[in-house]
Amino acid sequence: MKKVIFIVVLALLTLGCSSKAKLYQMKIDVASKKENRQDWDIMGNAPDIQVYIDKHPMPLMQRCNDTYRCTIGFSSVKDSWYIEVYDNDLGSNDLIAKGDCKEGELCDLGLAKVLIMD
Repeated sequence: MKKVIFIVVLALLTLGCSSKAKLYQMKIDVASKKENRQDWDIMGNAPDIQVYIDKHPMPLMQRCNDTYRCTIGFSSVKDSWYIEVYDNDLGSNDLIAKGDCKEGELCDLGLAKVLIMD
């Protein structure tokens, strides 16, 4: 519970808070392979998902490591965002997906599908 509260507070500070801000959940489903059909990690593991919302990095979530599916919470006054999804690696991060996404729409952003709901 403390983690959830910390994440919500951090998201409010990162994205700007307002009395009209709403809490959202973003569900991310990543393709099982890169475009070149190789695994995301050298050892064949799933990606370590890192998300940027409107160019602001969201905190790395332990539950988003070595997985193809991740859910994160954030707060915003908007109903559409520019999303970037990366595989967080030690050397350089691999871009998984990027593009605009609106609340309630299933967004196909490349190698990931993103759904944002309140």
